[in-house]
Amino acid sequence: MTDEPIFLLGVGAQKCGTSWLYEQLAAHRDIMMSPIKELHYWDRRFHPDFFKPRDTETILRRLLKQRGDKIISDQAFERVAMDCGEDYYLAYFRSRLRPNHRVLGEISPSYSILSADELAYVRSFLPWRTKAVFLMRDPVERIWSQAKMQAKKATGRGGEGDPYDLFGKSVQRRKYLERTEYTSTVKNLRASFAPEDVFIGFYETLFDDAEVARLATFLGLDDLVFDASANPNKSADLRKPDKAEWDKVRAALAEVYDFVFTEFGDAVPAAWRAA
Repeated sequence: MTDEPIFLLGVGAQKCGTSWLYEQLAAHRDIMMSPIKELHYWDRRFHPDFFKPRDTETILRRLLKQRGDKIISDQAFERVAMDCGEDYYLAYFRSRLRPNHRVLGEISPSYSILSADELAYVRSFLPWRTKAVFLMRDPVERIWSQAKMQAKKATGRGGEGDPYDLFGKSVQRRKYLERTEYTSTVKNLRASFAPEDVFIGFYETLFDDAEVARLATFLGLDDLVFDASANPNKSADLRKPDKAEWDKVRAALAEVYDFVFTEFGDAVPAAWRAA
């Protein structure tokens, strides 16, 4: 084992247990995860069209007014400062790295949209050995969870959020489909990382002891203990959409199911095979 830590790049997918994984990793004494769980640095850099534009000047003025001379220690300021260049991204992690840290990193689920070339660039840019973690969830279940989340956000902003409407329209919406395009993400990871540097898991089995042990081995840690009961990704317990709507979304994602079944065989959770 070398003294150099491993950089963990969590690439998604959204609503697949990444928040739980982040919290468990961040609680470990020998792991330094970004205090901001989703930095959205590389996806915003390579795919600015995927996100609403960030008005850097407006954000900085607001932070200056709120924080004054303490702005430099504000996490929101650090995130905006990264827009100025890659050196700020490195400084963000280097300033927090301690001699005992064997793993450092971040998890931004939208990194699942990065191409093979973009992932290869990130890996070559980082000064630490970089390993990628990608989690998958039954595609239709993932979209339903995202629809509930988006509806809750809309309601919280004073609007009206209907998860059933969002679910029904998901097959026409880029931000739903691209986050469920596991085929591209898996292929891009395999093209840009060595096999031993890619961890691919499933939300449905993520909380099992055997899976935690596999992740510990992947990260070179001996004492990784997670609390499966602390999953923060549980969303509102709503009646599922009608079967016709459910089947329509599943049919639109048939190629994703076929790819995962072919590539991962018996490792695919049984829940994925249910009609």
